[in-house]
Amino acid sequence: MAFPPVTGGLAAATPQTVHKVDPPDYLFAVKEAARWIGASAQVSGEGVHWLIEPDHPELPQTASKQLVIYNGSAGVVLFLLQLAKATGDNSYREQATKGADYLAAHWKDLSGAGANGPSGSSFSLYNGLAGIAFTLAETWKWTKDARYRDAALEVTGFIAKSVRPAGSGVTWTGTSGLSSGDTGVILYLLYAASTFQDDSYRAVAAQAGGHILELAEKDPRGGLRWFGLGDGRGATGRAGGRGGGNGANRTYFPNFELGTAGVAYGLARLYAETKDVRFLDGARQGALHLQKIATVRGDSALVYYREPDLTNLYYLGFCHGPSGTARLFYELYTATKDRECLDWTERLARGITHSGIPEEQTPGFWYVDCQCCGLAGVTDFFLGLWAATRKPEYLAFARRVVEQTLTRATSFDGAGYRWYQAWTRIRPWVVNAETGYMLGAAGIAASALHLHLADERRYEAILFPDNPFPNTVRA
Repeated sequence: MAFPPVTGGLAAATPQTVHKVDPPDYLFAVKEAARWIGASAQVSGEGVHWLIEPDHPELPQTASKQLVIYNGSAGVVLFLLQLAKATGDNSYREQATKGADYLAAHWKDLSGAGANGPSGSSFSLYNGLAGIAFTLAETWKWTKDARYRDAALEVTGFIAKSVRPAGSGVTWTGTSGLSSGDTGVILYLLYAASTFQDDSYRAVAAQAGGHILELAEKDPRGGLRWFGLGDGRGATGRAGGRGGGNGANRTYFPNFELGTAGVAYGLARLYAETKDVRFLDGARQGALHLQKIATVRGDSALVYYREPDLTNLYYLGFCHGPSGTARLFYELYTATKDRECLDWTERLARGITHSGIPEEQTPGFWYVDCQCCGLAGVTDFFLGLWAATRKPEYLAFARRVVEQTLTRATSFDGAGYRWYQAWTRIRPWVVNAETGYMLGAAGIAASALHLHLADERRYEAILFPDNPFPNTVRA
């Protein structure tokens, strides 16, 4: 039986211009996406930023000149850096560096947000300063231009000194989640400690990790869990509804990137960097909790979307699905060499391959192509598994996913490839195409680029600090 069950609906109803290329030309599609993104560039004396949704430049989120990795210019920079290196085309490098110039000039727009300084999420990895610092650091590493190192260090220093006391540790956001909470900031600081050879960043990360341990809750089914959005004080979910109160009425997300899986991953990374067994114990207890609540069928497993109301819904992507949650188990495997952790990594992967995607749609994997919830995130997960294990079936599945992704690209106006999707799921009538990494063309094209490089035996990817898989494979 397929797992989870397949449903129809949105896939058939969403208008698309379908392209069938046989054999598929992955690099052509990537360049076409870059062309469409490039047409949205907003040029100034300080550099370049890109419209989030070029079809609707009047929308508030487009007009905000969003800077962050999730759906803003930082993610576009990371895509263009990879495309420049893969192709040797300096025009992509020039676009990327101009985007990095803009980030360097404007990161303080986030640092001063609000009357009392930056909001908590302004520090985060996907939606804040940690992601901007990561992008500037990667720009330095890929271009060797010291200006970007200096800018990254300036942002990183601001992050490190902006902590505030919490419990026996420190916090930035007041929440433990990965995407918009402290765990993502911790992961960036661990990256920064290695990149800039500065142990002080690791020390701050460890202090914040101590507070995250205090936020854990014992679960009667076994292990520990974290309420990554508000840590028990209530959370808003993408599929609608606000959690609050106590007991069964609290909204709880178990997977990446908002819930227990992401937090436990951060603790596993802290253990790898510090050898503090408190962090390993916390990570293992988080993994145990996920194993206890997982739905297991034969050699496959999935963890449901959320409690208390949607325990029969299984997302498959990075956010809320096994493409993210499996990262915890692989990180634990690399840290401990515990074979069971690798087995669970692959068990979660089989939960995806046995679901019927990419040819079929499921209730938790609707018509969506992006890195966050859709096909691109699944592609990069399976490429990561292939890079780690060199098992050809993982590369073959990634190829199937990308080929399906390319059939859903459109260039109806001849301006380049983009992907229209209803990524919010609960508003299927809102179909749009964005430029950014986690929700738009940059991240979708990056996954196709990674497959192209894998097929050419020169796989190389910029992997974010929450990704434990190898970033290079050579023949």
